[in-house]
Amino acid sequence: MARIASRLAPLPKSGVPSDIEMTKLTIRLPTAAPQAYLAWVTWWRDVEQLLGSDLATTMAPGDDHGNAPDRGARSIVLQHVRSLEEQAKRASEEGKETISPELSADPAEWDQWLDYWGRRREWLEALALRELPQPKVPEELVTLWERTLQAIGVELAIDMAHLHNLKVVGTGEPGGFRLLGELEVMNVDAVGRHLETELRTGKRLTLDLSGLTFIDSRGLAMLLQLSELAIKLDLTPLVLKTPSEVVRRVMEVGLPTAIPGVEIEL
Repeated sequence: MARIASRLAPLPKSGVPSDIEMTKLTIRLPTAAPQAYLAWVTWWRDVEQLLGSDLATTMAPGDDHGNAPDRGARSIVLQHVRSLEEQAKRASEEGKETISPELSADPAEWDQWLDYWGRRREWLEALALRELPQPKVPEELVTLWERTLQAIGVELAIDMAHLHNLKVVGTGEPGGFRLLGELEVMNVDAVGRHLETELRTGKRLTLDLSGLTFIDSRGLAMLLQLSELAIKLDLTPLVLKTPSEVVRRVMEVGLPTAIPGVEIEL
C-alpha cells in the first residue's frame, strides 16, 4: 500500500457539453405533516437571515412571486424552498395530514443544490464549534432533513443505473465501489455526484479501478475533487484499489505528483 500526498492544484471541474439537453430528475421527499415542512422553511429563513444572505428576504413569508436573486445554486434552492412552502400550504388548506413533496431539477442543478446545502451545513457546524448563536432546529426537523437527504441520495443512485459506458457496483462495504468500463464526459458528473453524496453521509471511499478501460482529464479532476472533499470532511484516506494499466498510465502523465488524502493499493 502506497500513501499518496501532493500539492497538485485541482483540474478544472468537468461538465457535460452545453449543447446536450439535460433531463429533469423529479424526486419525491419523505412523507411528513405539512406543518413539518412549513416549520423547516421557517428555519431555513432564519439560517439565511443569520448568514446575511438576501435569499430569505427575496422570499419573505407570503411572497409567491419573487424572482431568484441570481443563477446557479441560489436560484435552484430558492425555487425548491418556495415550491416546498406552496405544496405544504396547499396540503394544509386541503386538510391533508401528510404530504410527500416533489422537487425537480436537472443533474447540474442537483449538483449545485448539494453543494449549497453542504456549505450551509459546514457553516452551521463551524458556528457550533465556536459556541456562537445559531438557529435552533427541533430534533424532528433534523430527522426529517436527514431522511430527505437520504431520499435524494437514493434517487441519484438509481440514476446511476443508466450511466453511459460505465457501471458502478457496490462491493458490499460502506463506501466501497467498483468502476467498470469508461469514465468519460457523458458519465463523470453523475459518478462524481454519487460518490460525493457517499462522502457527505460520512462514508470513507474505497474505489476499485481495476475494471476501468478509459479515463481522461475529467476523470482525474473528479478524483482530485473527491480527495479535497474527503480531506475537508476528515474522511481520508480515499483508497484507489488496483488501478488498471490504462488508469496508471493516465495518472502518471496527468498527475506526476501524488494526490493529497489518497492511498493507492497496487
